[in-house]
Order: sequence, then structure tokens, then C-alpha cells
Amino acid sequence: MRLHLLAVPHTVTRKDFAHCAFTQKVYKLPRMLRPLGYEVIHYGVAGSDSGANFDVELMDQDEHLALLGHPYHAQGAGFYGDDANSESGLYKQWNLYAREALKEYVQPGDCILLPFGHAHAAAIRGLPVLSAGASAIESGIGYYDTLLPWRIYESEAVRHGCMAKESRHGVTVESQRLEFVVPNSYDVDEWPEGPGGDEVVFLGRLTEGKGIRIILDLARMRPDQRFAIAGQGDISVFGDVPSNVRVLGPMTEERAAYLGNAKAIIAPSRYVEPFCGTVVEAALCGTPAITSSFGAFTETVAQDRTGFRCQTMREFSDALNKVRQLNRKDIRARARRLYGLRSVAKGYDAVFKVVQERTAAGAFPTSGWNA
Repeated sequence: MRLHLLAVPHTVTRKDFAHCAFTQKVYKLPRMLRPLGYEVIHYGVAGSDSGANFDVELMDQDEHLALLGHPYHAQGAGFYGDDANSESGLYKQWNLYAREALKEYVQPGDCILLPFGHAHAAAIRGLPVLSAGASAIESGIGYYDTLLPWRIYESEAVRHGCMAKESRHGVTVESQRLEFVVPNSYDVDEWPEGPGGDEVVFLGRLTEGKGIRIILDLARMRPDQRFAIAGQGDISVFGDVPSNVRVLGPMTEERAAYLGNAKAIIAPSRYVEPFCGTVVEAALCGTPAITSSFGAFTETVAQDRTGFRCQTMREFSDALNKVRQLNRKDIRARARRLYGLRSVAKGYDAVFKVVQERTAAGAFPTSGWNA
């Protein structure tokens, strides 16, 4: 089966864009699927390291940077996610190029993979081949504003959130919808076992939604415990930082050492996390998690075994004491089993077998898209 993989328009498909979880999904998909016999065609920017059978270069880096408006990884350019704007000149031009390329390369029986939902709508909406035997699927939904009736979610939590937002029942065998859950994947060799340490660490965006205020309040409540906070954003908006908190900037290559040398990772997110990959990255190093009690954490954190899901400040404080009791080797073994490339590839393979059957039967719905 031929799969046409659209890249994330505001990044380049390379490992150094590790700050973008969606770019890393694009990076890993060909590496998982090609060994299973799939032919993967990647559509993106020149200089990508896609791992695909073939790269369709939609624009060179000079044009990409001019439309992006700042150098890659530039400090002070705002959140990386701020560039994810489907109304920007970059996205409009990227999708225009992608649409013309898809018209040239997609054949009946092929499937177009959308890793970024509505961001790719302009590239495929009304594409003639979608009414002539090809199909399309959102290939890694970690958001709540979906586009297509065929979907792969990264957790049951985000699937249920989308169902609730859309006020609908789940799919049945008679439904034109296809919905699957396949978690994010990791090259386990990139996450060596860590010895642990004394710091409780955070890695992510420095926002209210990620629970930064909760971490700072916990640090004030527990002056005996050292914390580290790494990520993009301005922590000064949350007031004075306690003396037992070490503040770092965004982190890419140092992530494994940072997480592996931690006593625990803390992720007290206040919104329904679709996945929160840093908790899984920490687990791959053997580091337990202290998290909120809802969202994808109910799937990625096994209570009292790989970490603690908390609701109250008392529970968060108690978890700081209890994480030492957890077995780091068991935490790592579970994460490798569930989220390694080979395990996740089997999930995608099962999805595309169903997609292939439905496509052969001409079942892809060209209506029923979310506006």
C-alpha cells in the first residue's frame, strides 16, 4: 500500500525539531512502516530526513525561512506552536504546493496521511482522487479540533474528548467512520536507563495549562525537595521562583540525561492531556511520574506502579515521598513494551489493513468532514 505523508508545514522533518511532537510523528512513521512493506512518500521542505521511500520537496529552505519569518530554533521567536497557523502565508503556500503534488502522485488505492488535521485541509479538500479510489486519514490526533471521518488518535483520552465535543456516539461496524487509537512511538535506544537522582523535574511549555503554578506552590510547600523546570516560556509571569527550583530553558539533545537523572518527572497538567510525551520519555529512562489524575495519564501512568496520579496538593506532596518505592527497571520495561517502535508499528499495520480493505471497497466518505 502506498502512503502519502504530509509533513508539518512550519518545521522540517528532522530529529532536531524534537520540540514538535507532530514533526516527530512524521519522522518516525516511515521508519516504522517501510519495514512492514509500505511505500511511503513524504511531502515537505528540502533538507528533510524523512526516512521515506521518496521525498517530494515542496519548497527549498530559503523560501521556507522567508515565509516562516525567523531562523529555525530562534530564541525570542515566541512559542514554536505559534507558527502553526493555517491562515499564515507559509501554510497557504505550503498547502498550495502540496495540493499540486498530490494531484500528480496519488493514485486510486493510495492513502494520504494528515498528521496535523485542519492544517492540511486546503491541500486535500475536494481533491479529485479522493472520489476516485484514494483515501485520507488523520494519522496522529493529539488535538480536539478534528477534520476527517477516518482518524488515528494518540490516546483513548483524546478520542473520548473528541466524541464529547462532537456530541456523538462511538463508531459501529456499519459506520462510515473509522477510528483507531495508536500511541506515540519512541526509539528505545535513544532513552537509556538512568540512575535517578534527587531532583523532581518538569519538561514542557511554561504555561498555566501545564501546571507550572502547581509546581511552584508545591516547591513552597516542600522546601526540602529540589525541583527543576525546563521548557519554553517566561516563568516570571507566575511570580517569584522559590530557591529550591532550578529554571532551565528549552531542551532537545539533553532530554534523556535530564529525565534519566531525575527522582521523578512531574506533570500536573490542568487540561485533558492528549498524551504528554515527556512522561513516557521519562518512563523509558526508568523515571516515575507524578501527574494529574485525568487525561492520557490514566493510560500512560500505572497508579502505584509507574507513578502517582494526584488531585490534591496533599497527594502531590505524598507522592514526592513515595516515588522512591517504585521499581525503575519495571517502569522502563513497561514503557519499552508499550511505546517502542516495533510495538507501535503493529498498531499502525492493523489500522492500514482496515484502511486498505475499506479503500478497495470505495468506502472513503467524501462528506462528513468537520468544517
